[in-house]
Amino acid sequence: MIYSTEVWEDFEKKIQEIGVHEDLRSLTSLDFNFFERYMNYTVVNVREFSSNPNNLMVLTEKDSYLFSNQKISEDSFKLFKYTLKKDFGESTVLALIVLKKVLASHSAEFEKLNTEIDRQEEVLDPVAVERLGRHLRKIHDAADDFLDVLIKLEDREVREVNTSYVSYDYDVLLGKTRHLIDRIKSHLDQITWLRNEIELKYSRELNKRIENLNVILKKLTALTIILMLPQVLAGHFGMNFKYMPFLDWQYGELATAIVSFGAMGLAAIYFYRKGWL
Repeated sequence: MIYSTEVWEDFEKKIQEIGVHEDLRSLTSLDFNFFERYMNYTVVNVREFSSNPNNLMVLTEKDSYLFSNQKISEDSFKLFKYTLKKDFGESTVLALIVLKKVLASHSAEFEKLNTEIDRQEEVLDPVAVERLGRHLRKIHDAADDFLDVLIKLEDREVREVNTSYVSYDYDVLLGKTRHLIDRIKSHLDQITWLRNEIELKYSRELNKRIENLNVILKKLTALTIILMLPQVLAGHFGMNFKYMPFLDWQYGELATAIVSFGAMGLAAIYFYRKGWL
């Protein structure tokens, strides 16, 4: 018999009828996969990525019990009607269906990130890229842990699950899990590429700001020199000398102004040709 429920009290009542008196509720909130063999049964806890509580199975030789966030429908078992009649057939089929459900949750979470990562190629938001990178690593760790469980089940570390009964479906499940992990790894490389692009973008912007600053400094330097020339000339006439040329010349002031503006004009032409103005 296979019993599936999403109500903990019903699940607890059922497993107590077969002699399970351990407090298993804490297992439903673990953030890692877990299985442990007891005398007459095996407890298997398999975690979906973004759903709570976890999938908790109690598997025995004759009966299998599942507590999950979603009850498994009877239609899910129709394809395995011959397998269900074999020894450990029910527990094997239940485990396979739950494992498919878990993989689907990992894949769905990855596809959400996949769309957002592709969008970041246009946006290049550093905060969003770092957040995506952290989330992607969590999915990778969860998928890697899930693959480890699949391999252990294939090696019959859980006696109640005989994957040879469903070898084709189980091979497909393993293949999809490995493919998902490969895709996650490639997107982790894409995150690294996005980080490099963001650094390059900011380097370009910084270089552009530095170039603009250099242009401004050149213009200020040129203007400072141009405006300084008349002051240098006027500074001579402010010196306390007894004899100073042009002081008694009636055109001295005009000549000084002409020389000052002429020097300024020549300096302006020079700096303009150099591209500083």
